[in-house]
Order: sequence, then C-alpha cells, then structure tokens
Amino acid sequence: MNKNIITGLISATLLLTASASVMADNQGQQISSNAYKMVLVEDVPGVDALQTGHVEEGLTATLAASKYTVDDYSRNVNLCAGYVQMSDMEKAQKACSAAVKSARSLVAVPSMSVRAYAYNNRGIMKLMNHDNLGALADFKRAAKVDNSSIYKHNLERLEAALNTAKTGIL
Repeated sequence: MNKNIITGLISATLLLTASASVMADNQGQQISSNAYKMVLVEDVPGVDALQTGHVEEGLTATLAASKYTVDDYSRNVNLCAGYVQMSDMEKAQKACSAAVKSARSLVAVPSMSVRAYAYNNRGIMKLMNHDNLGALADFKRAAKVDNSSIYKHNLERLEAALNTAKTGIL
C-alpha cells in the first residue's frame, strides 16, 4: 500500500473554538499560514471525501473498508482527522490514540517518518481538547522523527502561542 501523504489544513484559532473545519489543498499550497496542519494517508477508502469536506461520507467509507484493503494504522490516522473535523472528540481521541499505538508497535509501519503522522494528528486533537501541553509533546515527537515543514510549522506555531500568552494557557 502506498503511504503518500495528502496535507490538509485545520482551521483553529489560538483559543481553539469548538468547531473546526479541515480544508483540502490538493496542490500543496497553504490556505492559511496560521492554520495547524493535519495529514491523511492516501489509498485509504474515504480519503477523497475527507479531503473535499464530505466528512460523514469519508468516515463511513473508511470504517466500511475491510482489513484486507486498509491496515489499522492508516485507517486510524484518517479517522482521527475526520473525527477532529466533525468535532467528535471522544471518537477522535480513540482513533488518534489507536494510530499512535499502532505506529509504536506494528512492523507494518515502514518508517519513523510515517509514525510522525499519528503524533501530529493526535496533537491537533489535543489542541481541540484544550490540552496544549499534550499537543506540544506530540508535535515535538513528530518533529523529532521527521523534520518535515508540516511538523515544524505546528510545533513553532504552538510554541509561539504559548510563549506570548499572558497566562501561558491558551
């Protein structure tokens, strides 16, 4: 299975409103330099729908895919992003944590770079749940194993926000 990444953007203010939207960007262009970035794994049923904002359709297709067509890691990375987009934080937490657990333990996860996807998306979920320190830890893990601009951006953005906040809490 090809593990190419599609980047998407999640709109979130520093105060992290309860509703967030993921905006697809097929050409790799940034829609907003202030947005936190999430990742989706290609070749997973439902990825196109998730990317184009048809989240319920994307989640349904991803959940319906057999274990023969998609591995648990890839499924959970995409479910994490979809549930965050839907602001269903209970399901997002379960999917994000399952993706991280799979990334740590499965031989099928081909590289440390791929493991960064799970940490990054879980960090966004933690931000949406107002767990800034947990998000910071996940962004640091992602940036440590992969120096991609996606992970650096999220880490630098959150560090800057925490450093400029009067109380240190967003």
